[in-house]
Amino acid sequence: MMNQKKYQNIIQSSNTERYEYLVRKVADFETIYLIYGRFWQISTFNINGTECILVFPEKDFAEQHIKLEESKSVKKKGLNKFIHWLEKDKSNKLNLAVFPNRQNEVKIVNASEFKNDLLKECEQYE
Repeated sequence: MMNQKKYQNIIQSSNTERYEYLVRKVADFETIYLIYGRFWQISTFNINGTECILVFPEKDFAEQHIKLEESKSVKKKGLNKFIHWLEKDKSNKLNLAVFPNRQNEVKIVNASEFKNDLLKECEQYE
């Protein structure tokens, strides 16, 4: 379990700061966390009229987000599989919502933009 002070500091940061944190963490640990509903389907969320998939850098953030929703669960996905999955989106309509804060404020990014940012960050670890 993450230190509560660290959790508070990160969750209270701006949408852009949380996005940058997510990109760094996912590139560093080569994992990302998604929310799944029943029947192991990735949950989508409508945020201001935009259909999105929530993504989280660490399991604790995802679990806190769904703690009152018994039908939801958190699943870890490896970075390579996740990037491959993003590349399947030929329509370029897949949007990702970077882990929301307590007020459900969130940065929404297109899958291709997210993939490019991740790959740039990964290059720094090589």
